[in-house]
Amino acid sequence: MTEEIYEGSPMKLAGVAGVAGPALGVVGVTVDQMWRFPATSSTAAELTAFVHAHRTALLAAMVLNTTAVSLWLVFGAGVWLRLRRVAGADSLLPSCFALGLVSFVTLILAGFTFFFVLVYRAPDASVARLLYDAAFGLLAMSGAPTAVALGSYAAFVFRAGNLPRWTASLAVLGAATHVALLASFMVPDGFLSLEGAVIIVIPATLFIWTAGTGIAILAADR
Repeated sequence: MTEEIYEGSPMKLAGVAGVAGPALGVVGVTVDQMWRFPATSSTAAELTAFVHAHRTALLAAMVLNTTAVSLWLVFGAGVWLRLRRVAGADSLLPSCFALGLVSFVTLILAGFTFFFVLVYRAPDASVARLLYDAAFGLLAMSGAPTAVALGSYAAFVFRAGNLPRWTASLAVLGAATHVALLASFMVPDGFLSLEGAVIIVIPATLFIWTAGTGIAILAADR
């Protein structure tokens, strides 16, 4: 009985974190209405005016988003443990998944830090442009380790089958789309630009995979 609790409880916690993280993220995006953020071509003065006018909503959303991304660490640890139990200690794919997940979460939290500082320094227009670009630049850069994490997960699950294959299919979709985030550094305006709609649409694939895999883990450990 004790062994069952020891083995099952962490997986249930990981599953709950996998579902709760995306849910909080969706609430955060709704609170700050991210789709209305200033475009890549906005001036420092325009950015400052926007942040100053929506400061309370932005702070609330950033707290929600930070909590959501932090939960991904719990979720990721649970997924890594599950993969490692099947693969053994020396398998490359589970390790790539874990390192990729920790890397993209670190980059996202770093981007959030820049955005927090932007909101904190809202009256100072001289730093707004740099902070805004740095925040979204780090979010775009997180696409590379995200692709590594999701690609490693998909390859392992397709081979080992210890979790539903549809979660691996979602991971493939997420990995492929997150590579496109790097295009933000080369496109000056429009959908693929640094602060374009790509920063909402592509992360949605990660949200869907995380929530779906969290549900699959909860269902498997009943």
